[in-house]
Amino acid sequence: MSPGRAQRIRRVLFGMGAAYLLLAWLSSRAGDYLASIQLLYVVPMVYGVLTLDRMRLAGITAFALVAHGTALFMLVDSVPRLNQPATWAQFAVLALAFAWCAYATGAVLRLRERLAEARRRLHDIDQEARDAASRDSLTGAYHQQHLMEVLEREIARAERVGKPLSIARVDLDGLGSVNESHGHAVGDIALKRFAEAATTALRDVDIFGRCGGKEFLAIMPDTDLKGSLIAAERLRAAVAREPLPEAKGRKHQSCTLGVAEHRKGENTRLVIGRAEAALNYAKAAGRDRVVALDADGRPMLIGAA
Repeated sequence: MSPGRAQRIRRVLFGMGAAYLLLAWLSSRAGDYLASIQLLYVVPMVYGVLTLDRMRLAGITAFALVAHGTALFMLVDSVPRLNQPATWAQFAVLALAFAWCAYATGAVLRLRERLAEARRRLHDIDQEARDAASRDSLTGAYHQQHLMEVLEREIARAERVGKPLSIARVDLDGLGSVNESHGHAVGDIALKRFAEAATTALRDVDIFGRCGGKEFLAIMPDTDLKGSLIAAERLRAAVAREPLPEAKGRKHQSCTLGVAEHRKGENTRLVIGRAEAALNYAKAAGRDRVVALDADGRPMLIGAA
């Protein structure tokens, strides 16, 4: 049981106990109005049926009956003219009502469990629908809008907590020639396999998505430039092991990456622009490699075809 749930149950038990003590005190002084007071006992019990389990409800029921029975003994002693058989008959009816409520709690509890399970299922379905809506239909990677939302959120987090954040612009090499030589169906297969290999090479906390065509973006939270270069090279190597489907000549896929670490005060456009500049350097150097720009704007190359 969660701490919040346990605290709520304690509050309910305390409230019901206080209510029954007050009703018992009123019953001891009710005189001819005893029947009206007894009807009020049902109100806390209904609330308990909707909140407590059977064992706790049985306990608070026993407490209520003991308190009310004590109040009746006090009332009988103080009001000699009181119709005792009718009074104790009313007490018996109240005890039966309490017993039925305790029994019905099982059915109510099962209903609550079904409702909770239905809410969990609805939540899971909603999460799945949101996730599906944020993904590219071909590759299964996140689409550009979601990437930009995540990047803005991660930049705000990095600024707030002072943690590093890096991104990598990724370009799948030679997809145009594959489409021209073997058709778009083979190109689609290449894109799917590339996205799967790239996603597998990254951490679970990293976000990988498609910006359009053969352009992708990897967002790496809590990762400085050195760590992002290692991750980018791991991604490049994983893609390089991926066979190129039905294509003659080239046997494996390749990709080119431009890496940039977020700098304090930068927005999404600036950090993506630096990653894009590093990617252009990598393409000019022959592709199939990782490039980042140092503080002076000079390229830092890792990996080579």
